[in-house]
Amino acid sequence: MDRRIALLAPSCLVIVACVDIVSPGPLGDAGESSADESSEEGSSASSSETDESESSSEGAGESEGEGEGEGEGEGEGESESSGDAGSESSAESSEESSSESSEDTTTGDPQDCTTNPIPWCDEDTLPTPNGVPEEPAGLGGCPAGMTGIEDFCVDRWEAALVEVGIDDSLSPWSPYQTPGTATVRAVSAPELVPQGYITQVQAEAACASAGKRLCTDAEWLRACQGAAAHVYPFGDQPAAGTCNDARTCHPAIQYFESSADWIWSELGHPCLDQLPEGLARTGEHPGCVSDDGIYDMMGNLHEWTADPEGTFRGGFYVDTSINGPGCLYATTAHNVHHWDYSTGFRCCADGV
Repeated sequence: MDRRIALLAPSCLVIVACVDIVSPGPLGDAGESSADESSEEGSSASSSETDESESSSEGAGESEGEGEGEGEGEGEGESESSGDAGSESSAESSEESSSESSEDTTTGDPQDCTTNPIPWCDEDTLPTPNGVPEEPAGLGGCPAGMTGIEDFCVDRWEAALVEVGIDDSLSPWSPYQTPGTATVRAVSAPELVPQGYITQVQAEAACASAGKRLCTDAEWLRACQGAAAHVYPFGDQPAAGTCNDARTCHPAIQYFESSADWIWSELGHPCLDQLPEGLARTGEHPGCVSDDGIYDMMGNLHEWTADPEGTFRGGFYVDTSINGPGCLYATTAHNVHHWDYSTGFRCCADGV
């Protein structure tokens, strides 16, 4: 099937990532121009936040809040393709469309990105690389896969999903597929492909199915910064290559071999997180760990928190600086129904 997918059903609203960046230059400029922004920012740029997560097909329109300088490199203002968001309701998409402005940041020559070799990816076949994983024992009296911090527990790794059957049996779930209305459960373990393509509402349900909940903003920050309130999980100074946050080419530009505006409506495409040097397995970057032994809180995937207005934190594999450095990175331009390839999560639980 041709990778240059046409925009999906006209009933779906296309949204792009929101970013606070003003008047971005043409693609390739200083890493911040956004095809989205230029075309949609006028109507959706009401959000003050650089939306780092690219708006993917959010289910019809949810835009990623990536506002990160995704290296378009850095992908950040991508709009989710409405086709991917097939499982999301059009009401949600329209709701989102009004709340987000889009933008895509670029840090590199888009022409170089469009000529990069693209490995074969069948969008109609969704891999399930995680199987049904076994979570390691919890630490500090916490449930499996978690560790204790002060009065709460937090997942040590970004969440992956398993599907839950009617009889409570578990089966593999593809991390490249939005959950839609499926019943899924969050799991936390090393060496898994973490779940992208997820809304805050779906993430909360997946945590609840596991007897957990989404982390509050305060809990997420404490887990990332440690007791010393570091700027980065690993300390107070940036350290290139420590976390997964510097992909040179925005995955949408590379995959669709184009930097035209239409690609920002395809941010929910399942192949985007399957490109080389993109999404990493949990714990793959051993130095990207907090003082409390929590991995990948900076980069890899944006992580939803329990903010009812919609917030995801930490940046993703293309950018961890546009919306704040390291642990302070926060995107608030999208509502809770937004999803794209860059949106992930982890769970928390009350301490025991």
